Amino acid sequence: MELKIFSILALGVALSSAGRIDLGLKRKVDMGLVAEAIIELPQIIGQIQSNKTLQALSGEAKVSALVITLKDLAFTTQSSIVAQAVAQDLEVKQFRAANIILVKGLTTSKLAALGKSEHDFIIREQHVASVDGGMATSYQNISTPQWGLAKMRVPEAWEITRGEGSVIGVIDTGVNLDHVALGVNSFAGAWLDPFYQTEKPTDKDGHGSHVTGTILGRENGIGVPPAAKWIACRGLDHHGIGSEASLTECAEFMLTAKPRPHIINNSWGGRSNSDWYQQQISAWRDAGMVPVFSIGNSGPGCESAKSPGDNFNVIAVGSTKEDDTVSHFSSRGPTANGLVKPDFAAPGSDIYSCGTGSDDYLFESGTSMAAPHMSGAIALYLSHNKNATFNMVYNAFADTAVCLPIGEEDESCGLPGGNTSCHNNAIGWGLIDVAAALKLRSG
Repeated sequence: MELKIFSILALGVALSSAGRIDLGLKRKVDMGLVAEAIIELPQIIGQIQSNKTLQALSGEAKVSALVITLKDLAFTTQSSIVAQAVAQDLEVKQFRAANIILVKGLTTSKLAALGKSEHDFIIREQHVASVDGGMATSYQNISTPQWGLAKMRVPEAWEITRGEGSVIGVIDTGVNLDHVALGVNSFAGAWLDPFYQTEKPTDKDGHGSHVTGTILGRENGIGVPPAAKWIACRGLDHHGIGSEASLTECAEFMLTAKPRPHIINNSWGGRSNSDWYQQQISAWRDAGMVPVFSIGNSGPGCESAKSPGDNFNVIAVGSTKEDDTVSHFSSRGPTANGLVKPDFAAPGSDIYSCGTGSDDYLFESGTSMAAPHMSGAIALYLSHNKNATFNMVYNAFADTAVCLPIGEEDESCGLPGGNTSCHNNAIGWGLIDVAAALKLRSG
């Protein structure tokens, strides 16, 4: 009965105003350089968040209502412009996690015809993102468990949980299902490939496999919660490049996947100060999932944090080295609107994890390697605190993070709490301490 109410609410959305065409897109279409674009309509997630009936629900009932309402709102607002695009013989793909439409087959005349529609929208180029990290290193100090896990006091956390019951979603270049550390025992069964439509997880690039190995790899002491499980979506191609459409398709997949993940790891990003993925992230948050992003590899300068890691409602992670200093490459805050970023720091330099073979490993560095340490840590926490909310997770790690020394250059990026504050734009609240977050004995 409640779901019918949401559908009726969706039908009440009004369409007004007039659309516009981004001039940069128009020039490229005129020159024959681009034949596809995004039609961006007004955001709808705000209507979800203000819907008291929906927000009063919880668990699966809330997620089901959320997905149905998103679909109804998006498709209702999109129906007229979609009809016009189809009439122009354009290929159309609609999305509900964000109120956008991908159109393919554009020409100058077809773009002009779409622009005459009397609706509130903009036709623009797709945003593009790429993987953060994957910088090969010749570092050779191999230990079990790996140094990053030891720094975060993960082995102590294993005394009470190894991540049982937690599911992590990975949006990346894929995952090497045939790797001994990532095989069928840790794969929860949900997979989507917007690029190559493979039936099972694969990873030609290797970035996603290295990331997933750090999250939960079951061999050589590489994975933070080795008893947790993963699902994945190939949001970035074999070259580590992802389009707005592919990454939004992955966002929708995570909302409806079975099983639905508790955490979503995103070791990728684009330019700074961009909110193009904000609706997708908000939908995840409303569904009770924890979004984790790498902060980027554009350091050490201030104000170098990358999007979506610099968005307000994600957990963004910077990188540290084995000597507890901040990695040179790790992006720093603050954001353009004054947010302290990253939120936390985690090991990201010289990280040993899975390759593209059946039993190979390699060292890589980047904030891409730091984010999965955070995702794995949250999986351990949620395994032991099954009903914890995003805020509870965030506060548990913020309250127990280890303060690391930073240099004068990083101090110049901002110390919000004063000179004695560990909350800063190089390491956020500090290096994550899993055992402390789980309220185990002090190190």
